[in-house]
Amino acid sequence: MLMPGLLLAEGGKHDAEPVVEGAEVIQLIDGKSLKWWKAPSDRWSVEDGVITGDTGGTALKAPEWLYTTRRFGDFTFTCELRLTGSRKPNSGVYFRVNPIQYKGRRNEVTYEAAAGYEFDAVPGRHCGSLGDWYARPSLRVFAGPAVIGRVYRENGWNRMTIRARGKRLEYWLNGEKIIDYVDKDPKGSRNGLIGLQIHDKAVMKVELRKARILPEQGG
Repeated sequence: MLMPGLLLAEGGKHDAEPVVEGAEVIQLIDGKSLKWWKAPSDRWSVEDGVITGDTGGTALKAPEWLYTTRRFGDFTFTCELRLTGSRKPNSGVYFRVNPIQYKGRRNEVTYEAAAGYEFDAVPGRHCGSLGDWYARPSLRVFAGPAVIGRVYRENGWNRMTIRARGKRLEYWLNGEKIIDYVDKDPKGSRNGLIGLQIHDKAVMKVELRKARILPEQGG
């Protein structure tokens, strides 16, 4: 069953991946500092143009996010992300985030969580999917498994591109369009932070490079 508003989730059929370039583009990694980001802990670092979040061999009791210092509404964003680890590595690119206090369903731990959209990067069924887990857990739009199986590089670098224009959200993975969704829910976020996640219960490392964004007018 397709989610209402779903235009495309099979990939490779419509619309070339947008090119994020030009004078208005913001380079979100300057190569040597976290200038555009607010790090929640010393688990985050940057070196040679790569931002790294690393659990350091110990699983976290609650997830944490590295957020941009600036909010964005309508934009085109692209990056390359690599996810590795020995225990349940899980991450994703979050956008239009407005953090909330969230109580975990199993361990009852309350923590600040990313209410907003996610481009999921976890290997498996959820790879490439669109969700808003912490605010609207019923929202989950899956990419076509055939295209994900063909283009996703497990343990390797994957290029993730997002175009957000009002209610319409489009995802590309390594050049293939995988999601085109119109979120008609009035609760859908229209502006917020961009974030990168270290998941709880995981022993993992997430790396981000070549992250840049082109804000649109009013975005």
